[in-house]
Amino acid sequence: MTDAARDVDRGEQLRVGEVDLWVDVVGDGHDTVVLLAGADTPGFHWSPGFVDALVGAGFRVVRFDHRDCGRSSWLGSEAGYLLDDLAADLIGLLDLLTLEAAHLVGRSMGGMVAQVAALDHPERVCSLTLLGSTAGAGDERLPGPDVEFVDAMTHRLYAGPPPDRRAMVGWLAELAELLAGDAYPFDADSARRLAAAELATGWQPESGHGVAVHASPSRLDRLSEIRQPTLVVHGTADPVFPIEHGRALATGIDGAVLLEVDRLGHETPAPMLDEFVPVLIEHLRNAAVWPDRP
Repeated sequence: MTDAARDVDRGEQLRVGEVDLWVDVVGDGHDTVVLLAGADTPGFHWSPGFVDALVGAGFRVVRFDHRDCGRSSWLGSEAGYLLDDLAADLIGLLDLLTLEAAHLVGRSMGGMVAQVAALDHPERVCSLTLLGSTAGAGDERLPGPDVEFVDAMTHRLYAGPPPDRRAMVGWLAELAELLAGDAYPFDADSARRLAAAELATGWQPESGHGVAVHASPSRLDRLSEIRQPTLVVHGTADPVFPIEHGRALATGIDGAVLLEVDRLGHETPAPMLDEFVPVLIEHLRNAAVWPDRP
């Protein structure tokens, strides 16, 4: 089995605007796929098998740590940036890598950043793939998180992270299990390896990601402006953004395809991504001939 944290040491730090981003580029395909991780999640969390499959299909793959995560610049929860700023980081990275446009695959907050990029920089986005994401965290037209999940997260917040590294690994792995759902068996060993790698590469207890997500305006009323071919993938057991969030994205974006994954939570476990690869590759290749692409 491939080590979940195999690629933790790959990449380099690049200056993008006013921040440093940790970036890993692999493959030499003509078309580029940028993988946008969720909040507080470093880029190496995208499973190695998933990345290898995309490269094997002829794509160049870019992963990076958002600002306030991993080995990128840390600004903290008081920095006051928004999703617009994270999207500007993405566009600046495309500029630095001399990429005219790219396919964006975003999970959770990464999917929100992808939406902002598609809305405000449509010529830079070839297609969207939105995994467990939303058009508006906190938008009252959409349901809130699962009550039991909120209770569990409130307990974690008040208890705080444990003081020693061994316990921290278990604490981070426990969060992954809370998010997972039961569509696939939870791989505790992989979760612990990823958690240990996070701690080794600069995990911090407070970032500005949550503030950016909730302080940014809802995109629900702007979804019809998105013209790129879009694939929405959402778990029916997502405790953070219930399935209605995925359905709203697919309904609001003209021509979007919705793939509902029964009993999947908010995580994207490696087995799910492995099964998803053929669907994604077909979506990416079809996007090249989409008639209305900006």
